[in-house]
Formats: sequence, C-alpha cells, structure tokens
Amino acid sequence: MKAQRSRAWLAYAVVALGLTVAITMVAAAVAGPGTRQAIVLAAAIAYVLQLVAFAILLAVRDQTHVFMAGWLAGMLLRFGAVGACLYWASRTSAVPRAPLVLGLVGFVFLLLLLEPVFLRWDLRKT
Repeated sequence: MKAQRSRAWLAYAVVALGLTVAITMVAAAVAGPGTRQAIVLAAAIAYVLQLVAFAILLAVRDQTHVFMAGWLAGMLLRFGAVGACLYWASRTSAVPRAPLVLGLVGFVFLLLLLEPVFLRWDLRKT
C-alpha cells in the first residue's frame, strides 16, 4: 500500500516540479531583476509546501473518517505558510513583498489544482 502511495506522490512531485519550473521561467523572464528573486523564492516555498500537504492527504485518503482532517491540515499549512511569509516579508526588505506573496498564493493555488488528478493516480487500472 505504501508503494502505491509513493507512486502517486512521485508522479505528483514530477509534474508539479515541471509546471513550477516552467511558470517560474516565464514569470522571471517578464519580471524585473528585483522581482525575479521573489518569484523564485515563492515557487520554491510553494513546491515544498505542496509536497508536504499532498503527502498528508495521501496518508489519509483511504480513511474516510479522517480524510477531512487531513485536508484541513493541508489547508492550515498552506494558509499558515502564506501568513508567515507575509509577516517575514513585511519585516525585511530582502525581496519585494507583493511579488513574493502573490507568487506564493498563485503557485500554491496552481499546484493545489493538480492534487485531485494524482490523489487516486496509483489506483487506476492500466
């Protein structure tokens, strides 16, 4: 059972990485020099965050009585990360605040939309 979940997680990780890198490259190409660093940082945070949240969801997907709790834990993790990132960005001038937070929210939302595709990936008949 764990091997099946690992395949679903790995498939999600590979597709999410490809999508994240592609969008980051396009966004960085059209952004200014100061904004590029914020976009890359937002993409990296969102990617790692989504891998953790998706792993939580996969761990509880077959347990209907705790599935909603797993989903809620992932959402709290996402909102907490956005809040912590906004707090950090408001206290420092390392990167521009708006591109960092908007990029993080955008990447998290995009990668969140991929989750249903891969949630039962390993259970499909081939």
